[in-house]
Amino acid sequence: MQPLHEHLRQHARTRPDRPALIWYGAPISWAALDRASDAFAARLQALGVQKGEPVVLFLSNCPQYFVAHYGIQKIGAIVCPSGPLNKAHELGYQVGDLKARVIVAASDLLPVVEQVRAASTLAHVFAVHYADWLPEQPAIDLPAELTAARQAPRAVPAGCEDFLATVRAGGQPAPVELSMDDVALMTYTSGTTGLPKGAMLSYENARFKTAASADCNGMTPDEVLLAVAPLYHIAGMVMGVNLPVYTGATAVLLYRFDPLGVAQALERHRVTWWYSIAPMNGALMQVPGARDMDWSALRRN
Repeated sequence: MQPLHEHLRQHARTRPDRPALIWYGAPISWAALDRASDAFAARLQALGVQKGEPVVLFLSNCPQYFVAHYGIQKIGAIVCPSGPLNKAHELGYQVGDLKARVIVAASDLLPVVEQVRAASTLAHVFAVHYADWLPEQPAIDLPAELTAARQAPRAVPAGCEDFLATVRAGGQPAPVELSMDDVALMTYTSGTTGLPKGAMLSYENARFKTAASADCNGMTPDEVLLAVAPLYHIAGMVMGVNLPVYTGATAVLLYRFDPLGVAQALERHRVTWWYSIAPMNGALMQVPGARDMDWSALRRN
C-alpha cells in the first residue's frame, strides 16, 4: 500500500504524456501534474513547512487545486480545504483552529484572506489565477466566472506569491518518511449544530475509500471521468481528485456545475463515468438540444 501521491508519480513514469486532466479543452499530462506538484512541494519546504503542518486551500475547482493538494501531501503536510463560499469569519475560524501559516487562495478570494490575515497566524499567501491554464480556444463554453477571470487584469497583490511562477520555477522536494497512518487531510464539518470541527483523515483512509470506490464501480485506467462536484468537499475530492490518480484515468475538470458545460463535456470528451447528484441530472435534461447530443460513451452515472 502506498499514498495516492505515489500513484501520481507512477503514472508520470509509465504514462507521462497521457492527460491526467482536461481543463476546458486544455490537456495536462501526468508528467506535467507530477512536476508541478513537485515544484510546489519544494517551495513549501523552502518556506519551512514541516511534516504534519496544515496548509489551507481556499479555491474552487481548477488544475491548481490538484497541484497544491498533492504537493502538500508529498512532503507530509496536511491538506486543509476551506469552502470558497466561506466568509471572513468562517475562514478566520478555520485558520485559527489550525494555526495555519500558509494558504493557497484564488485571486478573487484574496480580499477575504486579507480580512483574516492580520489577526491570524497566516504568514504566506499563494495567489492562484483561474485563467492561467485555460486554453486560447476553450472546447467547452466557459461559465461567467471564468470569462470574467480571463478579462480581468492579471495582478499579484503585495504580500502574495504567484502560484504560477512557483510552479514554473520547478524543483524537487526532499524525501519525507511517511506512515499510512499519518494525517493527510483535515476537512471541516459541523454536522447540524456547533462550530465546524476538523475531521482528521490518514493516507490510508484516503487510499481505502478511493480503492473501494474504484472497485465498486469497476473503474479502469481507460476511463474518462467528469469532475464537476466541488473538490473541497469530501465527495468531490474522492471522486474528482483521488479516483483519477488512483486509477490513472483522465479527469475532465469543470470549475463548477453548469448544465450546458456538462452536456458539452459529455459529448466532446466522450466521458465514460460521471459522479453527480439528482438535481444535476434533472438540469442536464433541460438543456436545449439535449436530445440531439451524443452521450453514448457514458456507461456509469
